[in-house]
Amino acid sequence: MAKVKSKRVGFRIDMTPMVDVAFLLLTFFMLTTKFRPPEPVQIDLPSSHAEQKVPESDILTVSVSADNRYYMGVSSQPVRARIFEQVIRPRLEIAGTGGQALADSLEGFRLTESFPVEKNELSNFVTAARLANQRLRPIVKADVEADFEAVNFVLKLFKESNILTFNLVTVLEKEVR
Repeated sequence: MAKVKSKRVGFRIDMTPMVDVAFLLLTFFMLTTKFRPPEPVQIDLPSSHAEQKVPESDILTVSVSADNRYYMGVSSQPVRARIFEQVIRPRLEIAGTGGQALADSLEGFRLTESFPVEKNELSNFVTAARLANQRLRPIVKADVEADFEAVNFVLKLFKESNILTFNLVTVLEKEVR
């Protein structure tokens, strides 16, 4: 007598919880991602053989653009707030800016990673940044088309401010586009 085979019972996996988790993760990453803000100036860096990495925190960046304009950036928001309080707020108060406008300006400045600075004001901003955080590591980021005088001005300014150690940002020659 032939044995009657029992019919296989198929099983079914409910995919609903996995889809829910996937969409929750997708939503989380979409809402928490902070995109890098566009830089105010595009700088084409010179090439070199140096492979030393630039530190990622406590950085004071002075950038020189191709048209010899200066930009300054500080990596930490508290230092930016102190720079605002020491250098920018007095000027805005003299100009008659009100309380809420000052608060809005401070909030906008705190979120700005790099801002343009006039040549004659660069010393004030560098000094204010150094007073706000003594451990700031200065970095010079100059465009390959910038004049030597403009870069030398920054180096002399660092020397006058008793900043004797700084980094020059370059691109590795094998990374040159």
